[in-house]
Amino acid sequence: MEFGNQQTDAAMSASLALSEQAEYDRRWTTKEYSAGNSGYTPFFLRFMKEEVSRLGPGRKAKALEIGCGDGFFSGHLARLGCEVTGIDLSPAAIDLARKSCAEASFAIHDLTKPLPFDESTMDLVWCSEVLEHLFSPLGALYEIHRLLKLGGVLLCTVPYHGAIKNLGIALFAFDRHYDPTYPHVRFFTRKSLIHIVEQAGLSVESVRTCGSSLGYLGLRDLVCPTNIMLRARKHR
Repeated sequence: MEFGNQQTDAAMSASLALSEQAEYDRRWTTKEYSAGNSGYTPFFLRFMKEEVSRLGPGRKAKALEIGCGDGFFSGHLARLGCEVTGIDLSPAAIDLARKSCAEASFAIHDLTKPLPFDESTMDLVWCSEVLEHLFSPLGALYEIHRLLKLGGVLLCTVPYHGAIKNLGIALFAFDRHYDPTYPHVRFFTRKSLIHIVEQAGLSVESVRTCGSSLGYLGLRDLVCPTNIMLRARKHR
């Protein structure tokens, strides 16, 4: 009976993965889903450039982008001198990435499964706007810890949910923000993001927020930022 239940669970997991993959394929058929069209992108690129420069001049860091989508950020990592691999659940996204970013290599991968890399092989992991999509973000962070070299760095961004923003959502946009058809299933504050990253064994070194006003921090972004940007390092 237990064996039969295991088979049923495996079949259900496979079915869910396929339906999730189809949903992301559908979303990647519209260019609007690309990070290149997002108001937060100038902040993220500035964050990326600053942090990659910390790795040291002339160093060709081995970098992994998790949830690479159409390869927008992978291309920027490559232009900053990194040797880049990008992974994503969506075959449609990977097809776009391969067409747009010849400097990097790409592969389809489901984050519910172990990352297809050996232990301690990456200098840098870029994981931008991904953890909020995962049923088990902690599992993905454990895998990131496993494949980072000692001293390796995680650069992570997620949507920000602070008190003022949450109040505004509750009063004016609850149904739209928590639309059950939208793929965000986790919601982070600074504190909760730091906690889960440290729980995975990484040391958080820097946490900041940004807005999404097309590269210019306005009053709304200062009072009610939209995203968190975090740097963490593997020390053990």
